[in-house]
Parts: sequence; C-alpha cells; structure tokens
Amino acid sequence: MSGSKTPNSPLDDKVLAFEYVTGVLRGAERDEFKQRLSSDPLLQVEVSFWEEQLMSLSDEQQGIKPDPNVWRGIEARLQQQDRPAEARPSRFAWLWPSVSVFATVMLAVCVWLLLARDPLQQPNADYVAVLTDDGGAPQLTVLTATGGAQLWLKWEAVDIADDKNLQLWAISKRDGQIRPLGVFAQTDIQQLPLSVAQWRLIKDSSHLILTEEDVGGSPLDEPSEVILAKGVCVLLAQVHKAI
Repeated sequence: MSGSKTPNSPLDDKVLAFEYVTGVLRGAERDEFKQRLSSDPLLQVEVSFWEEQLMSLSDEQQGIKPDPNVWRGIEARLQQQDRPAEARPSRFAWLWPSVSVFATVMLAVCVWLLLARDPLQQPNADYVAVLTDDGGAPQLTVLTATGGAQLWLKWEAVDIADDKNLQLWAISKRDGQIRPLGVFAQTDIQQLPLSVAQWRLIKDSSHLILTEEDVGGSPLDEPSEVILAKGVCVLLAQVHKAI
C-alpha cells in the first residue's frame, strides 16, 4: 500500500495495524506506518486494539500438544522406526511444537481481513489453512466454502518439476493418520468441488501438508519426504470471535 496518495480506508488501517503488531509489515511500509502512527490517534487505537487482542490470545491459548501415539502412528506409517521417535525429531516435528493456537489465529485473522477487503470475492468460508515453508513464507492458502461444498486455493510461487505433481494431505487430529485430499499438476487451479469424504477429512484435520510426488500422486497413499509446506487447519467461526 505504500506510495498511494489516497487516504487509507478504516479496513486498510485495520489490516496495516494487524500487520504492524504481528511483525508482518516491514521495510518502507513499516517506516511509513510508524510515521503515521506518531500523529494519527485513530491509528494508535487500532494498534492498541490488536496488541490487546493478541496478547490475550497468547495468555489464554496453549501450544498444540498431540498425544504421543500420534507421533508413533505417523512414524510407523512412514516406516521410520529404525530409531526411537523420542531420540530424534520426527520429520513432522516442525508441525507441532512451533505452532500455537495463537499463531493459527493470527494467520487466519490476516486471511479473513484480506478477504473481507473485497466482499464480492469473499467465499462463505468454513475452514482455513495457511501452508508455509520452512522459512515461514506462505505457499498455499486453502479455504473450504459453502458448507464444505467447495475448496478454494490461493497459490504463491510454488514450482512443479515436469516429472512431479503436488499432493495435498490432511493429518487427522483424532488418530494422527495422514490421508490424501488431492493431486495437482499445476498451480493455476483456484477452486475445486469437495466430496463428502474430503470434507470430513478437512473437518477432522489438525494440519494440512503439501508434498512433492511422482506424477499421479503417491502410489502408496503416503506422503513423500519432500514436504513443501504445512499449516494448521482452523475453523473460521472461532477466528471471528477474536476480531
């Protein structure tokens, strides 16, 4: 939004204040925002609001701590029990300890706010997952809409090799099982119909992951070790209570 000579709308300021408080706003845009903040009482109110909201979430929410059986189930399915799971981090370990409900809410709020800026394009969203890479950069945003009838996909710059496909998976919060949701040969697909079975998988999921697979998807219905992105799956109705 930097460089714009038109006044920011209240919704623009709410988004900017959220990005400022969470550290997403950087560089020249952050400097410009700080200059405005020093002399704009309304903007100061927005910043204070987000600081209070996110601080209360941080105090109230605990990190996601799955049952140890979840890890054992995942490790067994991936045939990686040559060493005890407790002796080394699982290759899925980065899905859990570093991701708190607080962080989930922050991402989901950001997605909700950005969607709300264009009501004509906003789906009637149910669940959202923002899948990020190891560096925390978003790679894919997944939304279910219209009561689980549609899957909305917002891709970032995800490269697909000529001899590979991408595959989306759901990790069950109930039993830790990893189940496939879809295979993609290209990243220009923005909307897909959801089957009843796929909708149930999403409602039961704690996380979604995106992997690189051979053309046609995993022949074993198990994810490869090439995990491109992961994200917590959250019900948006819970997010609306925070804003």
